[in-house]
Amino acid sequence: MGRPRAKARSQARSPVAVGRPWRSVGSVIKRGTKLVFLGVGIFFVLAFISVLLLIGSMYVSKSNYFTVQPQSILVTGLSKLSRAEVLEAAGLHEAVNNLTLDTTAVKNRLKSIPWVEKAELAKSLPDGLSLQISEYRPRAIVSYEHLYFIDAAGVPFKRLDPGETSDLPIIGGLSIDELLNPGPLVQDALGELFALIEVLDGRTDEFRTANISEFHFDHDRGLTLFTRHSGLEIKVGLGGYEKKFWRLGKVMAFLRQEELDVGLAYVNLETPPRVTVSYRGRPSPNAQALGRPGREPAV
Repeated sequence: MGRPRAKARSQARSPVAVGRPWRSVGSVIKRGTKLVFLGVGIFFVLAFISVLLLIGSMYVSKSNYFTVQPQSILVTGLSKLSRAEVLEAAGLHEAVNNLTLDTTAVKNRLKSIPWVEKAELAKSLPDGLSLQISEYRPRAIVSYEHLYFIDAAGVPFKRLDPGETSDLPIIGGLSIDELLNPGPLVQDALGELFALIEVLDGRTDEFRTANISEFHFDHDRGLTLFTRHSGLEIKVGLGGYEKKFWRLGKVMAFLRQEELDVGLAYVNLETPPRVTVSYRGRPSPNAQALGRPGREPAV
């Protein structure tokens, strides 16, 4: 008698189950409406924040609090260049905003200056700015159609302007193309050249670097140099530069002692220990005149 009643109850509930899909559709519509209002609300919040950021950015860009004045910029590392030249080229000769300053653009403008090898910028908020400049250090001038400064690595970095002068020695025998794209032979030539310059840098007599007007490199015979004031040509060759010029110093002292240094035009150091000399307008002194019977002047 109990089981039939349970079946009757289940049959009575079936009309309620049929109505559930209608309630499910309504809940979906309600949730969708809420999501739409939520999306609209988020949109307006983000738009409001964007407006605030825009207003803040405009305020900051106009505010004097982050303004960098040219006179307050710290510039270090200058030798050839002036502070005014650097600030003008960098676009910092007028007041700028420290927050909006494009440091990459400033570096690129500075590197366009021929004398500048490297440039570093450092900001210090609110209104601090410093520039560290590394300049090229010229070691010589290369002559090829025009004159160019080169550094200790042989890199040509600046063409001499019309009227620009320098006491640096001029290097002949190497082209700009060879220096810009140095092969093994050019690299060896530059190594020999700067090895000789290093030796002459250490001298204090008439053969010091400051008294040399020109170096010439020949791939077969090596280096030749010319003194600045007397125009003396010295065929040096390759290698052994310290000993060669030590011997030349001894020979020159002997020639001055014997009053045989006047009119000296040419010296050859290619075949050590021999030092060969010749004169302008008259024959070279014989071995007797040099005080070394039966021998060329050599030390």
